[in-house]
Amino acid sequence: MQAVISVAFSENNIMQEARAAGCQTAGEAQGFIDQKRKKEAEENAQRAKECMPAGPAGKLLQKPNNLDSSPCGAVRCSTVFHPGGNDSSLMIAKQSISSSLDEWDITGFLGADLLSESDKRLCCELRILPAHYLNMLHIMSIEITKGTLSNKTDAHSLFKVESSKVDKVYDMLMKKGIARA
Repeated sequence: MQAVISVAFSENNIMQEARAAGCQTAGEAQGFIDQKRKKEAEENAQRAKECMPAGPAGKLLQKPNNLDSSPCGAVRCSTVFHPGGNDSSLMIAKQSISSSLDEWDITGFLGADLLSESDKRLCCELRILPAHYLNMLHIMSIEITKGTLSNKTDAHSLFKVESSKVDKVYDMLMKKGIARA
């Protein structure tokens, strides 16, 4: 029901725009609507050309040095691709994109300023945000203090992340002297 109302509302707005543009007949209005849709499709195609997907699940944690920001919130390559152009520019761009996505930069994310260099390296290695890492440390520390967490396997059930990541965070707590082997 709501979808029908929004479609009708949208069509009503388009008809009002057509009238405001000076359309007096149904044919003129249809021409106006067709032209407007064509223009919107061209704009969307241009945005799609400029934008690249942000990555798995829309997450991009780094703004690589060799890529420019785009207005759509993703990133776009500074190299312009032309149909029928040389393949070397395409290969260079693919290599720079893949290598830049392999290197995570957590600077600027909430909690990054609270981490030591070793903690920052671990966050980058595990590909977790500083706030999530700090939360894991906090929860594990509390559970260790309460006596309910005595080894790595006990910590697995506390978080909905890969057990290898939990293990490495637990290992960091051991290095800091909070957890015991």
